[in-house]
Amino acid sequence: MKNIFEVKVNAKTHLVVQNNTGRCLGGIGANFYRPFVFPFYTPAGHTVVQEFAFDHPFHNGVFVGQGPVQVGEREAGFWASPPRRSFTDKVFEKLGRMDTQKNIDITPHESGVQFVQNVIWRDENEEPLIDEMRTVNLYALDDATVCDMTSEKIASYGTVTYPQTKFGSIGIRVEPRLLPLMGGIVLGDNDRKGGVEVVHEGESDYVAYQNTLTGHGRFGVFMSILNEGVRGPWFIRDYGMALYNPTWTGPISTPVDETWKISLRVIAYDRELTSARTEKWCRL
Repeated sequence: MKNIFEVKVNAKTHLVVQNNTGRCLGGIGANFYRPFVFPFYTPAGHTVVQEFAFDHPFHNGVFVGQGPVQVGEREAGFWASPPRRSFTDKVFEKLGRMDTQKNIDITPHESGVQFVQNVIWRDENEEPLIDEMRTVNLYALDDATVCDMTSEKIASYGTVTYPQTKFGSIGIRVEPRLLPLMGGIVLGDNDRKGGVEVVHEGESDYVAYQNTLTGHGRFGVFMSILNEGVRGPWFIRDYGMALYNPTWTGPISTPVDETWKISLRVIAYDRELTSARTEKWCRL
């Protein structure tokens, strides 16, 4: 029997489900402020990303964010989103939103489902700054679940500058049970393991968080950058922020009608992460 996947919609969440087994890979959706991927499950059904944290309500599952974005004299931030954390938090100044269009291109395939979302990044006056095409491919492996996310930001309304910042660009909010606080470890290439210092602000073929779940064995989340030849910089924190952020080291500018493209692979897995698995997943 073929592994046929379908999309089930629940309160605007598009869930990818394997018909013959009932296995749920995860889902995508959007609120008024941004689109993101949540939930996201291992084959055994363990979640590896957090929908949001109390102190960072804008760290959402697998997501894209950037602040600020400049077009001519106009500027807006697309890192934070409501609800506010305080009356004085500067990250909420000149706040824009990612206006996700209702029509989603949904393409089932033999291993999962691919989604394409058209997103208009609007400033605080609701005027468009950039257009984005967001592609999310959720698919199943025998021993893992994959989410490949690509963000193509198009300079449709003038030359765009993305200044140097720590507030960008594509990443995840890690499930709390995988964090060092709970006994989890961070893994990088060349057998690096320990806390976030093994990879933070550096380069690596991959980054993973892994822990042992009582009664269920090990599970984890793996990330690799899909932009060819790129190994970082990674910007990760022990509280669960894990990003590929090219604007950490310098600004990026795109002329009118040109595109800035970033891509990240996120994998939810059960059991021990081995070198054989990491090599295979980096080559998918």
